[in-house]
Amino acid sequence: MRSRFERLAWLAVVASGAAGCHRKSEPPPPPVASSAPSQKPLDRLAPGELAQGDAEVFGFRVPRAMHVRGAFLDIAYVAGDSSPEAVANYVRERVDADHVEIGAASTVFPHVHIKGGAPERVYDFDVTPLGEHSTQLIIRDVTPRPPNPPGMTDAERWRQAGYTPDGKPLDPTQLK
Repeated sequence: MRSRFERLAWLAVVASGAAGCHRKSEPPPPPVASSAPSQKPLDRLAPGELAQGDAEVFGFRVPRAMHVRGAFLDIAYVAGDSSPEAVANYVRERVDADHVEIGAASTVFPHVHIKGGAPERVYDFDVTPLGEHSTQLIIRDVTPRPPNPPGMTDAERWRQAGYTPDGKPLDPTQLK
């Protein structure tokens, strides 16, 4: 058995040894604020964020999770297994929109320009849920058509449209 004095001496030795081994550490430096906190890393997607695909409609890159169901002169249909929120967020990042109309049935981006697309073209984007986990994106070209030149007769307007003044096609083979 050790005496009380020996125990206190032993405790003092151990405590001084522990204090001698321990260096005074500097407080950690304050976190540095990022110069661009809103920028996302280029090699990572946020949870639920859609990746850009290879397909393109009117200069708009379609998300990788979606496919083009039909593309025509002034309208395109895109669908896929993505949530409407993810598709709307994908569209929001890739168009210049003054406002967005969010409703119970769909999200509409009216009269927008596609970033990197033809600046004179105007489009409407309509994001609509198709089912529980799928979404349809309808892209309409709503660019105003140029007005007819002043002084154009009705017969000239019909001819420009490809018809005779009585509504018959100028070239019937074009109807096939």
